[in-house]
Amino acid sequence: MGVLLLGFSSGGLLAETGTVQPLTPEVAASSLTPQAEAAPPEQTHQESSLADFEAHVRRVAERTAAEEKARKEQERLEQEAAAQANKSKQLTFFKYRKDGTVAYSDRQPRKTDYQVIVYNSCFACNPLSTVDWRVTRLYMSQFTYSITQAAARHGVDPSLVRAVIHAESNFNPLARSRKGAMGLMQLMPGTAKDMGVGDAYNAAQNIDGGVKYLAWLLKRFNGDITRATAAYNAGPGAVEKYGGVPPFDETKTYVFRVNILHQRYKTQLALASN
Repeated sequence: MGVLLLGFSSGGLLAETGTVQPLTPEVAASSLTPQAEAAPPEQTHQESSLADFEAHVRRVAERTAAEEKARKEQERLEQEAAAQANKSKQLTFFKYRKDGTVAYSDRQPRKTDYQVIVYNSCFACNPLSTVDWRVTRLYMSQFTYSITQAAARHGVDPSLVRAVIHAESNFNPLARSRKGAMGLMQLMPGTAKDMGVGDAYNAAQNIDGGVKYLAWLLKRFNGDITRATAAYNAGPGAVEKYGGVPPFDETKTYVFRVNILHQRYKTQLALASN
């Protein structure tokens, strides 16, 4: 069908002839369907930023999971290495009460309560230890009350106390060394007596006695932590004799590892207090 199309322009009447094609259903439907508008640039940028953020979160989560897996594997290897290192030199004793007095035996008592005492060497003293002291697990909550009280009473940094306990016994209150040092802070019988400790396997008494002794060493060496910890391991006489850390492999190893633990505990305790 021929039609005449009329329209107006700024210059006057326009006329055009043409042929009108019949509308198909598809054309008619498309003409009635609203056309999707292009997303504004701001929305596109926001969607891109969100996708980048989600990808970053996934990467962080994957890295954290991998680090946690590596940490657990390191702990497992450390435990196996420590068990293997101590296997040939570890003995076990049993502490119990007999007729009202404390008794010890290498045989498990029958029909009475008892405590197991592990007889081995200083945890951080072995130069051949495979423990990575920069990442090994820290003990942030064990014996908190006793450590806090003793540290405040004797004026010693709580993080140093934790470092010494970690190095001496790995927080085992029943540890006993080959030389006879006892408990968490590995007090020798004479030292325990001098510090007023009645039961070196009582955690609170042991910590108080050990911190009191550590405070005495710090005062003796004018607050020098390196010399004080060396004296804790080798005795103050040896430190004075050599004018510093004695040239013993065990003592040098011990002082080095205590320092690492001290800094790590100090950092974590500071973070926990904020």
